[in-house]
Parts: sequence; C-alpha cells; structure tokens
Amino acid sequence: MTNYNITITSDIVCPWCYIGHTRLSRAITDHKKSYPDDKFNLKYLPFYLQPPPQLTSTGPAPPAFPAPSKPRRQMYAEKFGPERAKQIEAMMSQTSKGEGLNFKFGGNTGPSRNGHRLVKWAQGKGGEDSQNQVMLGLWRRYFEQEVDITTLETLVEIGLEANLGTKEEITEYLTSGKDGEVVDKVADEAHMKGISGVPFYEINDMWEVSGAQDPLAFKKLFSRWKELEAKGQVPAGNGATTTGDSCL
Repeated sequence: MTNYNITITSDIVCPWCYIGHTRLSRAITDHKKSYPDDKFNLKYLPFYLQPPPQLTSTGPAPPAFPAPSKPRRQMYAEKFGPERAKQIEAMMSQTSKGEGLNFKFGGNTGPSRNGHRLVKWAQGKGGEDSQNQVMLGLWRRYFEQEVDITTLETLVEIGLEANLGTKEEITEYLTSGKDGEVVDKVADEAHMKGISGVPFYEINDMWEVSGAQDPLAFKKLFSRWKELEAKGQVPAGNGATTTGDSCL
C-alpha cells in the first residue's frame, strides 16, 4: 500500500482549480483500479486571486459580512478587457463541458476569504470528507449555478450540507471572523513560496505540479512513485515541477 499526501493550493473562484479537482479525481479513480489499497489524502490551502479588503486597506478591518461583490462579467472585463473576457468565457465553457461540468458566468463575485474560512473550519470539524464537501459545494454554486458565494446565507447553507453544525453554530462561526487571520497568513505564505498561479499541487512533499494537468500526468507521477518506492529509491529533496493551465 502506498500513501499519497497531496496538498492543493487553490482559490474557490478559480475555474482551473475546479477543473483541476475533476482531473485529479479521475486520475485517482483510475489509479485505484490497479492499486485499490493505495490511500490518497488531500488537503486544500487558500490562495487569493482577489485580495480581501483586510489586506488592501490601512484602516480597521471591516466586519466579515456583508462582503463586497460585483457581477462576474464586469470583474472579468475590468481584469482582462472586454474582448479578452468574452474569449475566456467561451474557452472555459467549452473546456468545462469536456470535463462533465457546465460553467456559467452570470451572478456576482467577490473576495473568497469567508469561503476559505469555512473550508478551514470543515477541516477541523470533519477532516478531509467535510473539507471536500465544502469545496464542492462552493465550486458547484459559483461555477455551475451562478450563486454569489460571498453571502452569509449561501455559506451557511453549504456548512449545513457538510454537517458542520446547526444553522446557529455555523452562523456564529462565520460572523465572528474566526480563523480569518490564519487563512490570510497561509495565503500569504503561498506567495512567499513563489506560487503565482493556482491550482498548485505538492505530492508527498516532493513533486510539484502547477496548473490543471491532464489526468495522465498525475497517473504517471503516482506510478513513478510506486516504482521508486518498490526499489527503495523514494527521492529526497526537491523534485521536478510540471506546469499546466492555471489562474493568475
């Protein structure tokens, strides 16, 4: 049996992160067909494509809610320019369909800090399963249902789906702002490590994969690790970095 510990630096509002999750999941499923006893442990770490007000203002930190948000298409047009934004939307829509997803680009967007806080809380409350439920709840709403995931109502709903507690308990946690500075620090550490685009994967603290790779790329790394492990040649030190499509 081989253990694979995969740390994934990502942002909830990054389309390539959702696609990357889908491709990694497919690679793991395919790998386990041949090696059913192998174990995969996934941990998501935060990254901010849109820095929250807490990190961009010099005054006192604003309350957790309401979080600022604006129409997604407006944000893309401001960031990339109107024509480039249209091209990106068309390309991502087509790419998502190839992954069995259905990306839409209406609705609002804003800082993902509170969503990352909910993921952090889920990791402590229910471990990887709860973490994954929250991540998928956020991604599905944002990318496929055009739901504004900055709102307290939406985040409480996701927390309830992941069985993180009662409506009152989840509301209390979210409105308290707890873990905000912890999440900010981890997101900042990602930049300090040189991570400039997401998703970013670290496999067994050794191999780095940047971008939403094809499942075959992950499967080759999984197989290579097993070969080295069988020979007693598990690599020490920094391994190779593989790059692919990512959000910057």
